[in-house]
Amino acid sequence: MLLKPARMSRERIIISKEHRQPVITALHDLGVMQIEQLPENVAEMLNKSDDLDYRQISDYDQKFRSLESMLYKYEPKDKYSMEDTAELIKKADSVTITERVAQITREMASAEAELKELRDTMNLLKRMPHTRHDLAIFGTDKIASFLVEGRDLQKFNSEAHKEIKECVILKGEYSTIASISRDSEKEFGNYVRSMKLSVEAIPKMSGPVSANEKLIESKISESESKYEALKSELTNISEIHYPLVSAIREQLDLEMEKLDVVSKFGFGINVIAIEGWVPEEDLHRLRSALKRITNDGFIMEKIHTKELPPTKLSNPVTTRLFEFFIRFYSLPKSDEFDPTLIFAVVFPIFFGFMIGDVGYGAVMLLGSIWLLHRIRHPPKKSHIPKPISKFVNTIISNNGLTVLAKSIMPGAVIAIFLGVIFNEYFGFQLPYTAIFNVETGLPTLLLVSGWIGVAMVSFGFVLGFLNNLAIGHKKHAVGRIGWLMAAWGIVIFGLAVLHKQPLWFPNYSVVLAYFLLIGGIIMFLVTEGFESLMELPSLISHILSYTRLIGILLASVILAQVIDFIFMHSLTHSIPLAILGIVILIVGQLFNIAIALFEPGIQGARLIYVEFFSKFFSGNGREFRPFASRRQRTVSTVKDEQLIQR
Repeated sequence: MLLKPARMSRERIIISKEHRQPVITALHDLGVMQIEQLPENVAEMLNKSDDLDYRQISDYDQKFRSLESMLYKYEPKDKYSMEDTAELIKKADSVTITERVAQITREMASAEAELKELRDTMNLLKRMPHTRHDLAIFGTDKIASFLVEGRDLQKFNSEAHKEIKECVILKGEYSTIASISRDSEKEFGNYVRSMKLSVEAIPKMSGPVSANEKLIESKISESESKYEALKSELTNISEIHYPLVSAIREQLDLEMEKLDVVSKFGFGINVIAIEGWVPEEDLHRLRSALKRITNDGFIMEKIHTKELPPTKLSNPVTTRLFEFFIRFYSLPKSDEFDPTLIFAVVFPIFFGFMIGDVGYGAVMLLGSIWLLHRIRHPPKKSHIPKPISKFVNTIISNNGLTVLAKSIMPGAVIAIFLGVIFNEYFGFQLPYTAIFNVETGLPTLLLVSGWIGVAMVSFGFVLGFLNNLAIGHKKHAVGRIGWLMAAWGIVIFGLAVLHKQPLWFPNYSVVLAYFLLIGGIIMFLVTEGFESLMELPSLISHILSYTRLIGILLASVILAQVIDFIFMHSLTHSIPLAILGIVILIVGQLFNIAIALFEPGIQGARLIYVEFFSKFFSGNGREFRPFASRRQRTVSTVKDEQLIQR
């Protein structure tokens, strides 16, 4: 139904235990049922005996998760099919590479650690002061030596022997070797920390520096060869086995999900009871799958309950992206209106109206197209500074940027269309007469914005009336009519004051306004209580709030014209002033574009969220979460034509 979430039905399914595995798999792959805990009165009739082997599946799942993490990733060419748990376990047992992969991983980690240690030692030798001494003298049972570096090295060289007992120093141009008694290590450490020097312990070695460098180079070469051989072997194993391992891991994850949801089932001696919410449009699909799997040996019945169903939004593809804004505000309950379609129509109009400039609209349209292309086809090397891109990604994901870009595009098109009518091109006017001038037509625009406010507020009250009436809240429905009458009473009275008309007979419209206002106040006082009278001033402010559409439009137009005025007059003076004028034009227009992007977006959404939604929308709905997950490496057990978009 238009403007309503998908209609839901609570269903109970009873199947034979022999069909348990294929039915659970089909429910998962169909993804149409949010499985709920069985009611106590039903659960008490069943003994809940469940003979599923949780431990076996869990052990296999952990094993293959670990194995997959050790292998290099390769995209599978084909998907794997595993009909049941027995076939899954059989394929899992056929994978015999676990021990060898674990051994290779350990040996690679050991080789990496050894390489790091050797390279660190080589780096230390190259930074040491030149010495021909046998390196054995720098590390004995009684002597420890350290390579010292830092800004205050000269001060250290001149004072260390005074501060540290028995400290022997070998000075170099950029570093110093300090040899101390092992009993003085703590004292030495405190001293160099106080001077903020860099200290590195010299390991025990023997022989001259050149001999040690050759030895370490040889060991590095040997370790690198060993590491590369291990990596090559792991690459070959991964290329052959990763697709199957990842498919088994995915299927094991799915089996674990199934085991988790089984806790909500009811188990009898020979039967299983499953209960949950299903969209009515998917009931036929579910029945067909169950009939095929069980050979028509199942019971499926509708459960009548007063519990509010979960919410599944059901909108046309063209407006589905605007669900993001509704969810951002609040998910509607399943028994109230889904305002996504209204938002999808109204928001772009408000956004484009508040911009009203061909140039700004074109920049936003082209910018949105560029952003979408960049997200779908990211460049190998970005020219955008990393801090900026990282900051943007911390605020909003690529999916959020995609939604924002797509939502801006229709508003940008409307801005271009209205810009042609207003003859506004970055604040400049082309040589044709505007169909409508923003500045001279300001009174008319204010009147239009006022009527937009009346229409939106009235429409909100009408939706509130219809929604309350549909769910049986007749008292609240009457209250919405009372507010609608009061709103129109205020509007008619306000128009009479603006046009300086008589405020009593023979002006029958004003008399009607009094009747509507007083009658409306009585109706919502009776239905909603005396405290609701406090909301009457907000009703007036909500209607007048829509004049901000004109305020933002006018501010953008005037700011653009001021920037253009400064630029044009700078051209008639000196070259430096002309250059300054060009800078002001570019920076000023970019600033105005930024304002035109954010301010209409924020204010347009606010006018819908606050002034419109408050008349009928309560939100706080419970999202429909079907028992399902996406398969990437395994084949679904349900035919493609039976799958639901999710």
